[in-house]
Amino acid sequence: MFNFLTLLCFTISLSILASSQLDEFICTKFNQPNKDKTLSGVAKISQNGFIQLTNDTSRLIGHVFYSSPFHFEPTTNASTFSLSTCFALAIVPEYLKLGGHGLAFTISPSKDFSTALPSQYLGLLNATDIGNFCNHIFAVEFDTARDFGFGNIDDNHVGININSLESNKSAAAEYFINDQNSKQDLNLKSGKFILVWVEYDYVTKLVNATLSPNSLKPKIPPLSYKFDVSLIFKENMYAGFSACTGLLASLHYILGWSFKLNGEATLLDLDFSEWRHKSLIGLSVCLSLLDFRESSSNATTP
Repeated sequence: MFNFLTLLCFTISLSILASSQLDEFICTKFNQPNKDKTLSGVAKISQNGFIQLTNDTSRLIGHVFYSSPFHFEPTTNASTFSLSTCFALAIVPEYLKLGGHGLAFTISPSKDFSTALPSQYLGLLNATDIGNFCNHIFAVEFDTARDFGFGNIDDNHVGININSLESNKSAAAEYFINDQNSKQDLNLKSGKFILVWVEYDYVTKLVNATLSPNSLKPKIPPLSYKFDVSLIFKENMYAGFSACTGLLASLHYILGWSFKLNGEATLLDLDFSEWRHKSLIGLSVCLSLLDFRESSSNATTP
């Protein structure tokens, strides 16, 4: 009888633990103090409730992670899980058309990146741990500076990175129009908000990254990579963002974020009328003047 009661209590305890494990959250406004988010480096909550990961100073790093880890290893099969996240980002460059340096959605076994470097390392790794399997780091980068050492395709791309800053696969920042094969470029350095979906399906083993300039999700992702993430994920992993500046600087923002295991992340219902960074006024004026000069030059060219 005693053994039966002991086994029953143990089973109930496991059931309570499993039911209490975090598998979903949504945040459309970041307030201070924010106990469920861990900020480090120069990251802060802006006055209008957005996460500002970096400022306009060179070679700085900012992180934000959900404070509690996610349980990525079901009791039945370590590879039978999926994940989905949706977030809105905005990047405001210090100088017109010159990014510095980039932002990455990251899943990591730790929130401690004290040994990481800025610039091309995106605040995730350093020169000695690039490509190390022991990193257990998964990242989707949004790069606004081209690093030839890491094989970057250009200064406006999205990449899927496994334990390294050299992307396993990358693609230009773009989205499909009307679910057809027609693509439209997205300028990561425009200062405008961009909605992103990162998804992993355990059946197909596909990691998809989809971008959009609005809340409508295109059916075709511009970036897809087949990889079994259970090979690098530990039982408990943290989800968050890393951003940094290089010699040049950009302000990197997260405007909203949702996340879900074994399901689809909640679509963000955000009021982007509040998003109007003061730098955008000067940026839009500069872009208008540049377009005018280019048009005038083309008109006078014989």
